[in-house]
Amino acid sequence: MNEFLTQQLLFLAITFGLLIIPGWFFLSTLFHRNQFAPIEKFVLSVPISFSLITLTVIIINALGIALTKENILITLGVIIIPLIITSIFVKQKCAGGTCPSTTTIFNFSKKQTVLIVILVIFTITAKGIFLTNTIFPTATDLGHHMFWVEKITTEQKLPTYEKIRIDPITNTFNEPEHIADFIVGEHIIFAVIKTFTGQSVVSTFPSLILFIINIFTVLILFILSRRFFSSYRYGAEIAILTLLFIGPLWTISGAGAKFISGGVIGNLLGNLLIPTILYFTYRAFTTKKATLLVPAIILVTTLAYTHHLSALIFGYIFIFSILGFIILQKDGWNGYKKLFALLKNPYILPLLFIAVMSLIVLAPPSYLDREAISSSIGAPSKSTRTGVPFQQLMYMLGEARFIFGFIGLLILSAFSLLKRFNKLPPSSKKNTPTNIYATIFLLGWGWALMSMSLVPQFLKVNIISTRIATYGAFPLAILSGFVIMWIISIFIYHKNKSLIAPQFMFMLFLFIIITVTFTSGLRDNATSLNSAPKTNKALQTFHVGKYANDKFGDKARNNNLWMVKDHNYITSDTWIKVFFANDYSFPLSRSYFKRYETHPDREICTREMISAPKTALAKECFNNLNVHAILVNTNEDAGQFNSSADFYRIYQNNELSLFIRK
Repeated sequence: MNEFLTQQLLFLAITFGLLIIPGWFFLSTLFHRNQFAPIEKFVLSVPISFSLITLTVIIINALGIALTKENILITLGVIIIPLIITSIFVKQKCAGGTCPSTTTIFNFSKKQTVLIVILVIFTITAKGIFLTNTIFPTATDLGHHMFWVEKITTEQKLPTYEKIRIDPITNTFNEPEHIADFIVGEHIIFAVIKTFTGQSVVSTFPSLILFIINIFTVLILFILSRRFFSSYRYGAEIAILTLLFIGPLWTISGAGAKFISGGVIGNLLGNLLIPTILYFTYRAFTTKKATLLVPAIILVTTLAYTHHLSALIFGYIFIFSILGFIILQKDGWNGYKKLFALLKNPYILPLLFIAVMSLIVLAPPSYLDREAISSSIGAPSKSTRTGVPFQQLMYMLGEARFIFGFIGLLILSAFSLLKRFNKLPPSSKKNTPTNIYATIFLLGWGWALMSMSLVPQFLKVNIISTRIATYGAFPLAILSGFVIMWIISIFIYHKNKSLIAPQFMFMLFLFIIITVTFTSGLRDNATSLNSAPKTNKALQTFHVGKYANDKFGDKARNNNLWMVKDHNYITSDTWIKVFFANDYSFPLSRSYFKRYETHPDREICTREMISAPKTALAKECFNNLNVHAILVNTNEDAGQFNSSADFYRIYQNNELSLFIRK
C-alpha cells in the first residue's frame, strides 16, 4: 500500500512539475510580474508548458536524438534552468521605471472568492463523479492514441503515421499508407510523462492527464472572460457566470467530461490552446506590447502540430476576427498602423519565420498533404458534414447556455455596429461592455463557430459538423455571462444602484434565469451519468493481449507474422494493439458486419478468416497475409476453430479464446 501511494504521489509530482514549471518560468523570464495576476500565471503555465515540451521533443527528434529519459531531461534542463536563473536574477524593466499593473481586476471580494472556489470544487467533483465509472481505459479512440504513445516510448522516436491495408482484389498487403488522422502533438505529452513516471498507458493515467487539461481549460476561460470585460463594471460577475456556465453546469457534455473518458485528445487540447492564444493576442493588442505575441506564436505553432480540426477552427476564428476589426474599428489607417507596429519588434518576424519554416520543412504535421487538405476543405461530401440543425445544436450545447449565449452574440453584435456608426446615445457609450479587441475576438469566435456548425457549405468546411459544434460551448459560456449581467444592468440606476423597474419584476427575472439555467444544466449532468462500470470483460481483453505479446510478440515482429481478432464481440479490442506496439493495423480486425455490406468494395479477408476459416478464400487469406494467431469470443466464434485440425487453442478465459495456426 505504501509503495502504491508513493508511486501515485511521484506520478502527480512529475506530471504537475512538467505541466507547470516550464511555463511558469518562461512567463517569469519574458514578462514583468505586474503583467499577470498569480492565478493567471498559474493557469497559463499549463498550455505554455505543454507547448514548450511538445516543440522541444519535435526538435530533438528531428536532430536524430533518441527520446530517452536522459536526453529529454537534459534538453528540458538546458531550456528550463536558464529560464529559472534569468527569472530570479534579471528583472524585467519598464519604461519610466515602473510597470503599470492590470492584475487588480482579479482582486475579488470575499463573497466572490468563496463563490469562485465553490464553483471550481463543484466542477471538479461533478467531473470526478462521472469519471469514477468511466475512467477505466476502454474507449476505442483512447486505445488508438495510446498505441502511438506506446510506440514512441518503445522505439524512442516519433512515429511515422502510416498503416498497411489489405488489397480487396489480390488479398495481399498493400504498401504502407499515410494516416492524416493522427498528429504527433496529441501523443508527445503522454509519452514524456510515461517516460519519466514509468506508468502503463493501459491504466487511468491517460484520462487523468486529460482531466487536468480539461480543468485548466475551464480556468483559462474564466481568466479570459475577466480580461475581456476588464473595463466593465460587472466584469467580475461575468467571469463568475462564465465559470458557472462552463464548469458545474453541462460539465459532463461532449466538451466537458465525456471527451476525457472517450480519449478525444485532439479536441481537448485544442480547447485548451485556442482560448490561450486569444488571451495572449488580446493582451498584446490592448497593451501594445509585442512580447505578448511571442507565446501566442508559440501556441499557434503547437496547435498546428497538435490537432488539424482545432487549427482549422482557429484559422476561421482569426479570419472572422479580422473581418470584425475591419468593420468595427473607426480609426481608419491609423487603427491598422497600431497593429502593424507590433511586428516591428525584433522578436516577432524572426519567430514567425521560424514557426512557418518548421511547419513546412523541419517536421511538417502529418495532415499537411494535398489529399488530407482536400478532404477537409471544400463542399461537404457527406450528410454528416452539411451542418447541424439549429434545434439539435441548441440541445448539443445545452439549451439555456445556447439561448443566452446566442442572444449575447446578437446583442454584442448590434451594440458594436451601433457604436461603430455613432447611433448610440452618449450615456450608452459610457457603458461599453468591451473594447474593440475583446469585441472582435468574442464576435469572431462566436460567429465563426456558429457558421461552421450551421452552414459549413458556405465556408467550404468538409468535416463532421457535430465535431465542430462542440467547440461552440466556450464562447457561448462567456457570452451567456455577458448577456445576463447586461440585462440585469438595465434594471439598475448606476449612480445609486437602485432599481429602475419594480422589485418583483427584477426578482421574477432572476428566478426565471436561475430556474432555466440550473434545470437545463443539472438535467444534462444527471442524464449523462453512467451506471457502475463493467470492467471485467475489458480486463480479460487486456490479459489476453499481454499474454499474446509475451508469447509470440517478438516472433511476430521479427518474422512478419500477423494476428486477426474480432471487433464485434470483444470488449475494448482496440487496446490489444497497444501491447504489441507493432504496425497500426496489427492485429487485423474483423469489422462490424454491416460495414462489409455498406462498403462492398472493401476487403473481406478479415471477415472470412474468422467467420469461415475452412473455405478456400479464408485459407488463401491466411497464407497471403501470413496470419499466425486468431483471437475470438469463445461463445460466438470458437467452435469453427475447435473443430478444425488446422488450429489449436493456447489460451482461454471466461470470454476469449486465442488460437494458433498449425
